Amino acid sequence: MPVTYEVIDAPYPYVCAVYRCECGEVAVRHGNEAASPPERWDRVATDSADEEFACPRCVERHRSAGDDQAG
Repeated sequence: MPVTYEVIDAPYPYVCAVYRCECGEVAVRHGNEAASPPERWDRVATDSADEEFACPRCVERHRSAGDDQAG
């Protein structure tokens, strides 16, 4: 699933990025860290213009299956 960027409505607004894996795993990055994926999450090659990422569990599953989509 694609990464979504949101602005938190707070006294000091900042950007957060919500990373969603195809398995349902979700990770959120805030502020300056929003531009980089969470640790051990890898970009997934797609035909879409959207950035898509896989969580560490799915990255390992793809690698074990010999699938080069993640990583």
